[in-house]
Amino acid sequence: MSVTLDQPARTSSTDAAVRLTGVRKVFGRGAQAVTALAEVDLVVRPGEFVCLLGASGCGKSTLLNLVAGLDRPTAGTIALHTSRPAVMFQDAALMPWLNATRNVELPLRLAGFGRSERKHKAAELLELVRLGGLGAKRPHELSGGMRQRVALARALAATHRVGGGDEPALLLMDEPFAALDAITRDVLQGELRRIHRGTGTAVLFVTHDVREAVRLGGRVVLLSSRPGRVVREWPTAGADGPELTEEITARLREVISTHAAV
Repeated sequence: MSVTLDQPARTSSTDAAVRLTGVRKVFGRGAQAVTALAEVDLVVRPGEFVCLLGASGCGKSTLLNLVAGLDRPTAGTIALHTSRPAVMFQDAALMPWLNATRNVELPLRLAGFGRSERKHKAAELLELVRLGGLGAKRPHELSGGMRQRVALARALAATHRVGGGDEPALLLMDEPFAALDAITRDVLQGELRRIHRGTGTAVLFVTHDVREAVRLGGRVVLLSSRPGRVVREWPTAGADGPELTEEITARLREVISTHAAV
């Protein structure tokens, strides 16, 4: 599913697509309060691909929801300087009564694009995700991998706005390939890398899979177990993939075992 929201906070600087400063999120009150995130500082620059990694329950999805505007932080600030941010989840959540083209057109229609421009942009985006010629297919006629491609095209469509502008685009992805089989996941990871290089869209990608994070991200950010804090970052450019994967895995295990010992 992809969603778009009006974002209340924007930064006038273009050095960051999104900047989180001292972000804290607490659910509940009093003795029942649960701190999901604590003092998170994170910057995603325009065009950057950042993978957010951590154990289950560490606050990865909570952080993504805060950036998307689906929830508000308890403390701290989230400053955005982007076009219409979009979110893509595990479930493609396509409208079953709409064909692929109409699903991709939907956020464009909500953004105020005219009919002919919507059709043109939807066709371009379906070509981008290698589904050209399949726009008339409904979701039930497509494989799981194809449905996720349509969902990706729709999410990219949601970053467009009438009149364009020089603001960077931001795509938020919450384990979008986790429910797919290994072969399809591998193919779509490669496709996402190609699309990212071709569009220059900033991506904040949530995963618990270290190999996926190293393969996709230009930078891997590790959150501690609850409450989630940024404990380490690794640039992936020029790094040895297997060696970096092993290093991050060891650090992740350390974080998990430290939390379990508390």
